[in-house]
Amino acid sequence: MLHALADASDGDTITIEEILTALGNQGFGLLVLVLALPNAIPGPIIPGFSVPFALGIVILSVQLLRGHRRPLLPSWLLRRRIRRERFKRFVARAEPALRRFERWFKPRPARFMARRPADRPRTLGMVLIAFALVLALPIPLGNGPQAFAICVVALGMFEGDEKVETAGIVLGVLSILLNAAIVIAGVQIFAYATKHR
Repeated sequence: MLHALADASDGDTITIEEILTALGNQGFGLLVLVLALPNAIPGPIIPGFSVPFALGIVILSVQLLRGHRRPLLPSWLLRRRIRRERFKRFVARAEPALRRFERWFKPRPARFMARRPADRPRTLGMVLIAFALVLALPIPLGNGPQAFAICVVALGMFEGDEKVETAGIVLGVLSILLNAAIVIAGVQIFAYATKHR
């Protein structure tokens, strides 16, 4: 799809809207992945860093819940243009990684999702909202695992691989439990320190 879009002869530029239209509902997976990645990559702890990314994931997830077939973005962003030659170079650089993803991930049904195939986007929307809310919390060492789980779900969405989506959901639930354990441990340490001051 990306090659076809890059090789089209409709002018020297391409808009963000044209890219999202070509990706269809896969655009949700791509955008969620882009928003989750900065928090999944280890780095210095910056208070509030995860909040705007989590908010973006929540906005996209609400669109999934409402049954939108592709992401809705502000018109000023959709009109942004990229030179077609630049887009071709990007596709050429990204192709090896995308080919590897296509070997590892492929459209596969999963029992967890297959019970109500029509409700799959809404299920993912609810799950991602819950994960994003936890991602937004200022929990030391908790954002990375939660963001990684969101990335796995997003990759499954992008490739239509329900088994990968399910694996991401399991990782996300485990990450929530980890975050809960960190909070409980922090409260207990604070209570102990206060008591023995």
